[in-house]
Amino acid sequence: MLSSPLSRSARKPWENAGFVDYIDLALMRLSLDASIPAPQHLVARAEKPDLDAMLTIDWSAFPEFWRFDHLALVESTQATSKSSVFVIKDGELGIAGFAVVGYGHAISYLQRVAVEPRWQGQGMGRSLIRASARSARRHGSRALLLNTQFDNSAAIGLYEAEGYTQLPESLAVLKSG
Repeated sequence: MLSSPLSRSARKPWENAGFVDYIDLALMRLSLDASIPAPQHLVARAEKPDLDAMLTIDWSAFPEFWRFDHLALVESTQATSKSSVFVIKDGELGIAGFAVVGYGHAISYLQRVAVEPRWQGQGMGRSLIRASARSARRHGSRALLLNTQFDNSAAIGLYEAEGYTQLPESLAVLKSG
C-alpha cells in the first residue's frame, strides 16, 4: 500500500502506522506574478473531458508505476473544489495531450500533464503547462505547484525552462513496511 505524496510535516501519522519512505518527489513552484507566454498550440478547455481518451494517453505516456487508473484520473480532477482539463486536439477527432489543473485561492496545482508519445517533442507539453498557468492566474492564484520524480530530467528541464523552481522540501510517497 502506498501513500499519496506527502510533505515532511504530514508523514508522521503514516510513519507511526509503520509506513517507510519509498519514492522522493521534486516539488516545484511557478510564480504567477510574471508574464506567462502564450501556448504555441491551440489548447482548449474540455467542458466534458473524455476520460477514456485521457487514460489511453496516460497509459502510453507513463511507465507502469506512474499510470493513472480511472479512479486516480477522476480524483486528479476533484482534488480541489474547482479544476479544469485542457486538451490539444490531434486532428483525428481525438486528443494528443491533456493537462489537469486544480485551483486554490492563492495556490493552484498542476495535477497531471500527458502527451501521447507520437506527439511528444513538438512543444505540446509546454503549451499545456502554459495554458494551465495562465488559467490559474485568471482564477486568482499567485503560484502554481507540481511534483515530479527526481529522475524525470526531461520534465524537470521543461518546467525549469518555463520558470518553475524546485523547492527545498521534497515530497515523499511512503509504503507500508
